[in-house]
Amino acid sequence: MNKPQLLNSLKQQGFSDKIIKAFEKVKREDFIPKNLKQHAYEDKPLSIGQGQTISQPYTIAFMLNLLELPESNNKTNDIQKLKLNEKELISNIKAYNKIQRLTDKSIKNKKIPELKDKTAKILEIGSGSGYVLALISNISKNSQIFGIERIKELAEKSKQVLKSQKNINIINADGSKGLKQQAPFDRILISASANEIPQKIISQLKFGGLMVCPVKNSIFQIRRELKQTKLKEFPGFVFVPLVED
Repeated sequence: MNKPQLLNSLKQQGFSDKIIKAFEKVKREDFIPKNLKQHAYEDKPLSIGQGQTISQPYTIAFMLNLLELPESNNKTNDIQKLKLNEKELISNIKAYNKIQRLTDKSIKNKKIPELKDKTAKILEIGSGSGYVLALISNISKNSQIFGIERIKELAEKSKQVLKSQKNINIINADGSKGLKQQAPFDRILISASANEIPQKIISQLKFGGLMVCPVKNSIFQIRRELKQTKLKEFPGFVFVPLVED
């Protein structure tokens, strides 16, 4: 399978344009050993050394879809750049005031506004070769992204590959406890399988935040809300285990 075939396969399986575009722009071959480059766009996991793998593209796309990443907002508030005329300016002010009233009402009613077109703080635990971090960054260019990887060799190599991505920070540490010093996060992705739902990492989510986490052979979408945490389970997946040092 080549790259166009992989992209077509993901498209046929119903993934969104923003996910397809990210897979199109990010070169998977940059994140795998040289001897496996001819297999870069096969829809299967590949070894990245140190007993770890880069996940199957379908599985990654599935998890990114559940993560509901905010797309980058390329708009600007600079009136000169937008070249707004007086009528457009008045229209934008009215729209802003309407949004502000709705936001105030949401807070008053203790509802959590959706995260759209905003800068988010995103964490991936078990970032491995950095491929998923690159995909996340492509979708959410304005976001602050953290990757935590316990294997030093993988952390250092991924830093080198992603050195031009200034919004990505990779930390060599035990990710089983999350990254409390940077919490709370809008989104958390765990790219290794835990034995049970990691409550201590859920606590590092903002209210209204989402975590996607493999537990044994299922993927869970976990939404932290003011009154409760909501879970959705999707069985039938295999991951390397989440290891605690």
